[in-house]
Amino acid sequence: MGIKKAKYIRVSSLEQNSSRQRETDEKVKLYEDKVSGLIPFSERPSGKRLIKDIQEGKINYVIIHSVDRLGRNVVEMQKQLNWFIENGVQIYAENIRMELLNDNGSMNSIAKMIIDLLGSVAGLEIEAIKERQKQGIEIAKAKGVYKGRKVGATMSNTKYLERHKDVVELLKDGLSLNKVSKYTKKAFVTVKKVQTRLEKVA
Repeated sequence: MGIKKAKYIRVSSLEQNSSRQRETDEKVKLYEDKVSGLIPFSERPSGKRLIKDIQEGKINYVIIHSVDRLGRNVVEMQKQLNWFIENGVQIYAENIRMELLNDNGSMNSIAKMIIDLLGSVAGLEIEAIKERQKQGIEIAKAKGVYKGRKVGATMSNTKYLERHKDVVELLKDGLSLNKVSKYTKKAFVTVKKVQTRLEKVA
């Protein structure tokens, strides 16, 4: 069976330029999504099409700029990579210039190490942010300048939308409130509030 190559491209919004990722051999079939990384790979328009073409035997080699194009976190990246492995698809990541699978279809040990490392770094960064926030509050309390949010205080639309950037991004992509709530794991009422505030600043 010959190698049938495709290149998968994802940018997070219609405003972002994908020209750099599009650079490839003219014989390689392009699949491009302009959606948020919060949307699972199998639910993205071109992601769905690529999966279908792989299942129909039209593609067996996929080029990506980096593994983070496949999902919002390491768990989702790993899930999609496992699907490719199970379907005998080789993955080539341009940023590390490496094929991720061995000849027998198992994941390259170096590639797996890199993916696991990325996950660890992401987790550590989240913890570091939380710790810095905690320390900042403690310092402010010690100085007597931290009062917390006053009862009944209302956050400005700009600050509220900034706090829920993930929801804003998906709403701008045209997703329903239910789907946005599902993908961001935020309450429906929160998503509805974001939509209302977004309409006010539009």
